[in-house]
Amino acid sequence: MKQFTLIYYVVPQDNDDVEIPNAFGIGKQVDQITLKDIKTSFPLQGEYIFRFRYKTSHNTVWLDLPTDTAQIPLFNSRILIKATRISWDIKNNQNQSTSSSQQLNASPQQQNQNQPVISQAFAQFQQPQQSQQQPQQQQQSSQNQNLIDF
Repeated sequence: MKQFTLIYYVVPQDNDDVEIPNAFGIGKQVDQITLKDIKTSFPLQGEYIFRFRYKTSHNTVWLDLPTDTAQIPLFNSRILIKATRISWDIKNNQNQSTSSSQQLNASPQQQNQNQPVISQAFAQFQQPQQSQQQPQQQQQSSQNQNLIDF
């Protein structure tokens, strides 16, 4: 009989609460699940860094795993992940850890190369608002002139 394991996760950027995690399933026994399984089965689009909740003798920590073949640690008999979103873009899951660390260590010049794209994206959403505001401002201005004329 094939086992099924629920994997619990939170995404800090989405303001998820560790006390009320999200979940997805993997068709393996809990002791057979690896980081590679998590990366290939994770239900959200994008690039993520996966950290696993782990209880030591004195502390509870978020543990980074060294390789994709590492066995997943358990926390209170279940897998609990903090999935930190690095990008909304889909990258090759095999290279996820490497590309994540490269993005985090990017120089300010490399980071600034994305600014025009980001500015254009925001401008796209702001333009309709500005065009809606202009007629309102013109209408208010003409109403104010009417008040002055009296």
